[in-house]
Amino acid sequence: MSILQSNWRVLEGPLSAAPEEVHMDSRQLNKLDQHFQGLMSQKKIQAASYLVAHEGKIAAWRSMGTLHGTTGQGELQPDSLRKLSSITKAFTSVSIVKLIEDGKLYIDQPVATILDEFNNPMHQGITLFHLLTHTSGIMPVTGYYNEPYPREWWGAGGTEDWIVKVLQGPVVCEPGEAYNYSTVGFALLGEIISRISGQRYEDYVIEHILQPLGMSRTFFDVPSQLHPEVCTVDERDVTKLTEQYGDSIQPPRSDSGLYSSLYDLWRFGQMLLDGGTFEGQRILGRKSVELLTRRHLFNVPAYHWGGKIKDKGHALGLDLAIDHLSFESPGTFQLEGAGRSGLFVDPVEKLVVVLFVPSIYSWIPESILGTKQIIWSSLM
Repeated sequence: MSILQSNWRVLEGPLSAAPEEVHMDSRQLNKLDQHFQGLMSQKKIQAASYLVAHEGKIAAWRSMGTLHGTTGQGELQPDSLRKLSSITKAFTSVSIVKLIEDGKLYIDQPVATILDEFNNPMHQGITLFHLLTHTSGIMPVTGYYNEPYPREWWGAGGTEDWIVKVLQGPVVCEPGEAYNYSTVGFALLGEIISRISGQRYEDYVIEHILQPLGMSRTFFDVPSQLHPEVCTVDERDVTKLTEQYGDSIQPPRSDSGLYSSLYDLWRFGQMLLDGGTFEGQRILGRKSVELLTRRHLFNVPAYHWGGKIKDKGHALGLDLAIDHLSFESPGTFQLEGAGRSGLFVDPVEKLVVVLFVPSIYSWIPESILGTKQIIWSSLM
């Protein structure tokens, strides 16, 4: 279904309920289209798509704008693919918790018991919990401190001995002392998953999460015939899509490797909202989901790209809404990916929201914050 508004067609995916059937105000929810078209007119975002599910039913699923930013061609479809970037971390966290519930790991296990490189005075106090909550003190993502000359990811020698390279130099804090967003921390978690499970990280996620959930449009390596269906904003996106990834010396893609669709990502979020089971497929137990999604950090500071947060509430690899100014209910767990994509799960309101708002800019507040305000205020 398509609706012509302004200069962009609004395309709609199949719904399982009208908004009012699941206690949402369609007039308020429909403001999203005008909201996104305004941002596209200002060239703040390239396109937008969203899926809103309340009480387990999809009540809104629309897309609009340009699919390929480099050529200006194609329309973003409701089922278009997009790189999830850091939302991949949620799949890594689920994988770790699955191994915990299988008795193969424990949450405060020292990393040194799995990775020998940590068996030294500087790193032996770091645990799985510290990696999952970005409190290990290991190097944060490049640019985190707004440094004018960010370092290379792996140094001049490529990814050989990448674990050793990650641990070079001092830690930025003692374990547990502060939150420092560490992409390489999640690469290390991927390595741990591989060693404990006996499978490549990517294969573990495919077998234990993607296939059971029927996430048929979610990939680490998008099949070449589906490349035209992937939303890209710049040449880097295009290059990443065609990049060959088969070298065993490279880190696992546990920090930023997945591509997916709105519908598939909703299935993942709905599974977590429903206590670990979706359409009869059990991914996690109820208590495991509680461990994964409850607040674990209290009064832990975070520099956070200049935000200087005094109390960074965090679950295991998932951000949490704890601020009294948030539209989301306290305890809403969420992740955003560079580029931009978003997954938001509100257990109080039984609401799952998935967004793709691709942009060449790293952060457009209106595309995330403004969007959430419109959606949550449509609840009746």
